[in-house]
Amino acid sequence: EGQPKIVVKVNSLEELLQVQRDAEELRIPSVMVQDRGLTQIPTGTLTCIGIGPAPSDIIDKVTSELKLL
Repeated sequence: EGQPKIVVKVNSLEELLQVQRDAEELRIPSVMVQDRGLTQIPTGTLTCIGIGPAPSDIIDKVTSELKLL
């Protein structure tokens, strides 16, 4: 069946980049998403990261300290 989608937030670009590094270290599939600049955010701005699929206990090693959005 499908995978759960959980949205959490970070407080800074540096924290977002750290989440990406942590996912890479654990070999969790991930992708950074850059805004296309069609609204108020400048083109190329990193806005979010998609992590997974992976077992929830592995993803929790990267995201468990983050707050739900």
